[in-house]
Amino acid sequence: MSAGTEPLVSVVLRTYEHAPFIAQAIESVLLQEAPFAYELVIGEDCSPDGTREIVRDYAERYPDLIRAELPAENLGHGRILQRAIEATRGRYLAYLDGDDYWTVPDKLRRQVSYLETNPECHSCFHDASLVYDAAGMPSGRVTPGFAEAKLGLADILAECFVPAPSMLFRRDVLADLPAWAFESAWIDWIIHIKAAQLGPLGYIPVPMAAYRVHDGGMFSALDRVSQLEEDLRFYKQLLAELPEQTELIERFMQYRRCQLAIERLGVPFDACIVLVDPRHELRPYFNGRHTRNLPRRDGREVTELETIRRATADLAPAVRDYGHTAEEDRGDSSCFVVIPAAASPWLAGKPLLREFLEAEGSEVWEDTSVTVHELPPLEGSAQGPRATRRVEVEMLPMPAALYGGNFESPAAGASLPAHAIFLSGWVLGREAKVLAIELTSGEESLWRAPLNQPRPDIEQAFPDVEVGLAGFRTTFNAIELPGAVELTATAVLADGTRAPFARLRLRGGEG
Repeated sequence: MSAGTEPLVSVVLRTYEHAPFIAQAIESVLLQEAPFAYELVIGEDCSPDGTREIVRDYAERYPDLIRAELPAENLGHGRILQRAIEATRGRYLAYLDGDDYWTVPDKLRRQVSYLETNPECHSCFHDASLVYDAAGMPSGRVTPGFAEAKLGLADILAECFVPAPSMLFRRDVLADLPAWAFESAWIDWIIHIKAAQLGPLGYIPVPMAAYRVHDGGMFSALDRVSQLEEDLRFYKQLLAELPEQTELIERFMQYRRCQLAIERLGVPFDACIVLVDPRHELRPYFNGRHTRNLPRRDGREVTELETIRRATADLAPAVRDYGHTAEEDRGDSSCFVVIPAAASPWLAGKPLLREFLEAEGSEVWEDTSVTVHELPPLEGSAQGPRATRRVEVEMLPMPAALYGGNFESPAAGASLPAHAIFLSGWVLGREAKVLAIELTSGEESLWRAPLNQPRPDIEQAFPDVEVGLAGFRTTFNAIELPGAVELTATAVLADGTRAPFARLRLRGGEG
């Protein structure tokens, strides 16, 4: 941006103790190619790890593009963001944290074009890749891949599904922010809510940013109980701002208390959570545990619940999203039925379901917002004890025929049901397309799975290659294999080439 040119877009970058990441964040803004002027305003909050020196160096090298807000003392995450926003001049504002980054050079251009062609929208967002390490290896999506092109106020009140590095909004969204907004941990959430009050939130189904999960992240470093308690504080503040949405907000608060009850009970991660939700308005989520909704078919609730209960014994162990493995995890396969207070009138009209819960289970939690029943594992069920296999994955030196490949599941050392070992990952050929992966033991072919999954993250990682469908997702039945066996994962290419790229070692077979 040349001196004196008013920017159309102001990029607000907030950073604190992001020395390993901040240069990548800044560079991803500098790489933007747009037919309009934009600026980068960086709020650096007195980091002791060298972040400020990196920010100052960039500001000195790009004085026409970058302005740094460098307070003499630490202001806190809210006040430093407020100070950076107050220094902006653009009609549109984009946001970026110092540990995240953008992954395409036309992100700003595409989002501005969207808002200018959809004047009813005051904000828009897009998909983002989720990365777990400093190297930024692609791991998946933050957003669930909506089918809707636009989402409303009720959607964003239910949960903050907008990845922080994906947001771009009109300046008028800031006009009615409440006084407490910059004191809240969820500043971005209130911005999305205010935008949704003015019009629908626009959604671009393209991954154009990376959201990094690490121990120093403001949200990802919190344990799940702390996250939920912060959500509840946020909702209480919203009640005063949106009195016309009181009923909806209170239902969402009940749902957070349902999640909180499960965390405080220390429910194990091989249990299954059944959320009673007759309105079908909640996306059941309990920190990575297996979850199901009830009812799916009105009038068959007992049958559905008993079916879920039987299936629980064969579920693969779930993976905790937030926090460390708790000592109180009991390691059984119980089924926990969670009943929000809003579902109580519905349950009152289901005498057979009430009788089933009383006869088969026990009430393990009750407060004004939620009741939880535990259904213990069925004794003498057809499944019996679960046959399990411990799986180790070793990536081999990458063959010349492949650009690369990776197993994302199973996790290292995972213990999985022997009849349904879930495998997922990607493989990318050089001269020839990879058609499938094959598992072999010696000369014997045991399983073959096609590559049929789109992988936008791999397309970004290999921008000069025609990636196509590079991903695989399959389950492999190992229940009849010997107690210890070694399998080779081989890429099967269209030209007939076969390229081994990984080795799976299975141990166990108890059951």
